[in-house]
Parts: sequence; C-alpha cells; structure tokens
Amino acid sequence: MIYKESVACLLEKGLIKKCPVDEKTIENLLKRAAKDIHTAKRNLDRDEDCAYTYAYTAMLRSGLAIMNAAGFRPSMPNKHEIVVKFTALALADEYPTLLNDYDFMRRKRNRLIYEPDFPCSRLEAEGAIRTAGKFVNVIEKIIQNKTPQMELKLS
Repeated sequence: MIYKESVACLLEKGLIKKCPVDEKTIENLLKRAAKDIHTAKRNLDRDEDCAYTYAYTAMLRSGLAIMNAAGFRPSMPNKHEIVVKFTALALADEYPTLLNDYDFMRRKRNRLIYEPDFPCSRLEAEGAIRTAGKFVNVIEKIIQNKTPQMELKLS
C-alpha cells in the first residue's frame, strides 16, 4: 500500500516532528544502511530471517536519513510505518513498486519478529537484499540531488 498523505497532514496528526537537519546523522544512517546490506548478504547462507531483517533495516535507516534531510523525524508509536509514509512522500510517485516492496517488507519483518511460525525463505531473503540495495541507492541519490550543499562521505 502506498500512503497518500502530505507532510502537513503527518505534522498535524503528530506523526512527525520537525528536527534540525544533521549532515553527520544522515551520513551515518546511510553508511549503516550499506553495512546492513553487507551483513544481510553475509548471513544469507546461515539464517534467512536474519538476512531479511538486515535488508529491511537498511531500508528503515535510509528512510530515516531522507526524513532527517528534510528536517523531520517520526514522533509516535508505529515509527516504522511513519517512516514508510514519509518515504512515500519523498519518493513521490516515481518508485511505486519500490515503495510497495518497502511496506511489504515492513509487514513481513514484523511477522518474523512476532510470529516466528512463519519463517522467511531463501528466495524471499535474496529478493529483500536486492530490493534494499535499490532502495538505499535511490534514497542516496535523492538526498544528494535535493541537498547538494551536503558533502556526504558515503564510501
């Protein structure tokens, strides 16, 4: 499901708060997202659930990075869902499949945590890693294009 709300609506509902843009935080979140993808790949042969969770976490961290780059952060329970909603706004309508995959992965990761009787297959974990890689790259490009004054050191 792609969320159709505005930043003003999210603010009005108290789902997000304004915060100062912190270049170092953004850089650290994106670096950690890249590390999470690497960790997901390393764990693929040992634990598909773990690999899937790390892939999702990479997406969450990059979503938090794009929120911070816009001067916001989540402020209520269900923070993961709020990050998905905000990211849907930030990516506009350019990446509907990627946004649907992100929200699906959020729900799947939640099931992995709270319903351990529904494990993740290797195929799902591999797909999650590919999706997370694409997602993190898109977020990095958007942040760098929208805030060229930032000198992010991501390598």
